Amino acid sequence: MSERAGDASPTGPDTLPALTVPATVDGLATALTYSGAGIAVTGPDRSHPDCRPHPPLVEFGEVSIPDEVSTSRPETDVTARLPADRATLFVAAPLVYYLGAHVELHDGPPTLVLPDREHEFSPLPAFQHEVATLLGDTFFLDGLVRELPSEADACLEDLLPSTGGCPYALASATPGERVAQYLDCDRGRVADERPEWHLATYTDQGDEEVRCLPYLLDAMSLVYLPQSSAIDAQGLLKHSLDDFYRARPEGDVASVDVLAPELHDGDLHAWLAEGVPVSAFTPSRAAYEHRLAASSGDHRTDDHLDVAVVLNDDRMSAEHDAVARTYRENADSFPARVSVHESLSTDELARVFEADHDFVHYIGHCEVSGLRCTDGGLDCSSLSESGARTFFLNACGSYHQGRTLVERGSVAGAVTIRTVLDEQAAAVGTAFARLLVRGFGIERAMRLARRQVLMSTDYAVVGDGTFALTPDTDPALLHVDPRSDGDYAVRYSVPAEGRVGGTFVAPFESCRRLRGTTASDTLDAEGTRALLADRQRPVIFDGDLRWSTDLAPVLDSAGR
Repeated sequence: MSERAGDASPTGPDTLPALTVPATVDGLATALTYSGAGIAVTGPDRSHPDCRPHPPLVEFGEVSIPDEVSTSRPETDVTARLPADRATLFVAAPLVYYLGAHVELHDGPPTLVLPDREHEFSPLPAFQHEVATLLGDTFFLDGLVRELPSEADACLEDLLPSTGGCPYALASATPGERVAQYLDCDRGRVADERPEWHLATYTDQGDEEVRCLPYLLDAMSLVYLPQSSAIDAQGLLKHSLDDFYRARPEGDVASVDVLAPELHDGDLHAWLAEGVPVSAFTPSRAAYEHRLAASSGDHRTDDHLDVAVVLNDDRMSAEHDAVARTYRENADSFPARVSVHESLSTDELARVFEADHDFVHYIGHCEVSGLRCTDGGLDCSSLSESGARTFFLNACGSYHQGRTLVERGSVAGAVTIRTVLDEQAAAVGTAFARLLVRGFGIERAMRLARRQVLMSTDYAVVGDGTFALTPDTDPALLHVDPRSDGDYAVRYSVPAEGRVGGTFVAPFESCRRLRGTTASDTLDAEGTRALLADRQRPVIFDGDLRWSTDLAPVLDSAGR
């Protein structure tokens, strides 16, 4: 596979077109019909990220479709006939967007109308999973077809026997013709071949969430209806660790009650609904808007990351030194310019957050009154704005302050939802810093960093967790498992979020793979050491998070 250079122009909230529709089911159907405006190609190339500009934004009022939206929507041979309820339309949105389907409301079951056939879905809630499966199959097979001829030929011929051994014809087929072929293939085998979908968002269906839909579609997120159950401290094993928690600060910790979401197909999970979930980040419309502004490139004047590290707790000086060194020494594409601050007052800390920073790493305590400073607590709601695009509030119970930073201007950040141990905070903070500068998005970096501690549910991400500080890198993750014969089973992958439909090359292969898939091989000890020493990457080694350049010297020819 050959990765084309990006040709999409930077966009910001002031440059994207917006369509206006009434806040009704009919209005939502109209918005979805035009969601694919700007995707000029109707062939399998639409699976490439550079071919999918950001969908138009949605505003409420009398129907108004700008000419640049109406004229840039290509006609396709796919119609989605859907029941007139918001829940069904939300769930159908990513499939409608990707196929460029025209939405019609009717009283029957959800139906995809293709050339010469109709594909009927089950009603909700099964509709959620059927849409996810069909979108996953279609996107994956489109990605393989678009790169023909390649090493994917044999795979395609095997997966698509209905093409008569000639999948090349699909390269020029219409969206409806391709979907019809995909529906007739061995979909069980396709499911075994394709990667887990990169992102699932569980969302309410209010007016605010309607205005978030363009951002979800831009991220190619699946959409599910939110369901959850209560979870208490005992469920989080808190009761057994109370005596070992980080010493409670003088003020009360602003901990939050969490819920257990019912998670479906998806690698990462976003919760755009009421409550604070475990195992999912919590975005908002403000976060998406701030990301759009940050992604425009207007704020970056050089090729450096601007990082501020704040130590407001002398007992955490080890983490402070480690993360400052990490940001200075370990960034790849963007070297970091690091400013270090200690024992700040509320006014001084406010100036740090209000200044223009790519990342602020706060180490200290958080109380109900705010982030602890030398003269009291800084409540982030007092800030005029947040200039910190991303942040880590490594302080007990910092969830609410993190949410406030996002509303004030940040894109995303890592927070804690309860009290945490000093040792846990240092381990998570240091690992998170190393992952962030390697190009991992906020949520994935936190998910990997949490492997360092037992009580991983204490940490969460607020805002758009798919945002990465260095989006132009390929944040590779290695899995290395020792075998009984002294060799090593090696798996190499690059996450799909950020470049959904993009490709990568594993260091032990020559072909390009779709991001999100996994390259696997068995290497001897010497080959494994060479792979690990080649470049610093995170490694899951025998179940633990390690770093490749640290791990390489300790491997020996005996297999460990």
